Amino acid sequence: MLEVFVELARGALFVALAVAFLVLAWMFLLLARVFSTTEETIKEVSGQVVPLLGKTHVTVDNVNSQLSQLDEAVGDVADITGELDQTTAVITRGVRGSVIKVSSVTAGLSKGLSAFFGGSEDRTKSRPIGDQTVDPVDPEPPKTPGEGA
Repeated sequence: MLEVFVELARGALFVALAVAFLVLAWMFLLLARVFSTTEETIKEVSGQVVPLLGKTHVTVDNVNSQLSQLDEAVGDVADITGELDQTTAVITRGVRGSVIKVSSVTAGLSKGLSAFFGGSEDRTKSRPIGDQTVDPVDPEPPKTPGEGA
């Protein structure tokens, strides 16, 4: 009887090993299908990404080119602004000096002509008009007795 039990146990063990082997083979087939799907997906993505990276490289090169041109333009504007500032300073100094000289000459001519034609008095002092004295800073004409109070 023990022999029968050992034979039955041995048969059950072989059946269990065969079932385990079949389950393991089925799992390996599923794993192989996952790996093949993953490989196909990676190939598709690579086929799309490589041209996209090439286009991105070209775009970045174009942007860098535009930025270098913009950098040159900004540098030129900075140079022009500096030159314009220097030119403005030179012109301001020249005009200021000329205006001062013309003003001095005009004042001198006015004093000289005034002295030449008989008016030796200073034009900046008050001078009498009628019975009132008029200040050259506020030259309001004298009021006649009939005007306002």
